[in-house]
Amino acid sequence: MEDLSLVAELFKTSSTLARAAVSLEKMASKEKQIEPVEKESLLWSGEFLYAVDWNALNQRAQKPIGGGLTLQATSVRPTFYSCLFRLAPQLREAGMDDEEDLKSFLKNLYKTLTSPGAAPGRGNKKLTPNQFKLGALLLREIAESILVQINNNGLPRPTTTLKDEWKPTGNELTPVFAIR
Repeated sequence: MEDLSLVAELFKTSSTLARAAVSLEKMASKEKQIEPVEKESLLWSGEFLYAVDWNALNQRAQKPIGGGLTLQATSVRPTFYSCLFRLAPQLREAGMDDEEDLKSFLKNLYKTLTSPGAAPGRGNKKLTPNQFKLGALLLREIAESILVQINNNGLPRPTTTLKDEWKPTGNELTPVFAIR
């Protein structure tokens, strides 16, 4: 990650995802109104996550993804999947026991993000308050991991792989593949 402009874009990505996480928590309470700047963060975060998540990207062919967003998404993709691994205990606790449950949750999360403030029945109707909080936790985890990725003792790393991002936890997750 030697390109300083990419580092700047990733910092902006981290900030936007963090703001979207706070907005999701706000939406979970249903007491506070979402501000226009928060709606923009939610919308951008949803579009970004559609670009990052291979499964969602393959299912969504509505509009092409710009080059800058593609570069950011490619840089963040290992971090995204690493965060899903680290959140496995919380995902299981929320009732997501298999891949289909996870795909459904992520699909509903992305739909909610890309339709902030939508009328009841669109987007956020499918997420429970706990799922809003879980979505916010995922966004916050990605945002923090991006900061760790770009702040490697002040020096950007030349390459980042899934192995670099993999931080095993006590979550009893048995990986399907081996990282060597």
